Amino acid sequence: MKLQIIAILAALGLLVGCKPSIESASEQFNQLPPAVQKTVRAQAPNAQIADVTKKTENGMDVYEVQFEEPGKNPKVIVSANGKLLSTDMARPAGAVERLLTPTGATGTKFSALPEKVQKTIQSKAPEAEITDISRHEKDGRVYYTVEFRDTGKNPTIQVAEDGTLIQDLQK
Repeated sequence: MKLQIIAILAALGLLVGCKPSIESASEQFNQLPPAVQKTVRAQAPNAQIADVTKKTENGMDVYEVQFEEPGKNPKVIVSANGKLLSTDMARPAGAVERLLTPTGATGTKFSALPEKVQKTIQSKAPEAEITDISRHEKDGRVYYTVEFRDTGKNPTIQVAEDGTLIQDLQK
């Protein structure tokens, strides 16, 4: 009986000891500027955050977000305006991320897209099945390439982060 009580107390002690760390990282993340949160989620939508640190580099506020990953703990560094400055996230060169999403799409999740991008996609192709969404950045401008299922063609559109249509369906 005493052994069971000691085991239970030890387990509770471990849970109590771990919980504030997870809650603290979550609270820190929730206090980040929305643009920073969006970039971090786009880089690692399903990763658990281990630590958040605010730093100043070259007179500019930057945020270092470290992820919980056994043996690695990769991190991203994002400027206050949401620009990705560096990443330790493991992605082989030229590889396309293929994570299944609830919409059937691969890559970036539809639900992770900015609301204006979602509305533009839905207005241009309300009935089309999405097969892939990828996030790109060129000259400091973020845009998304959305590929639709169409036998033999797979038309695409490109939508800027603000919802502006950059490239219409290729048919």
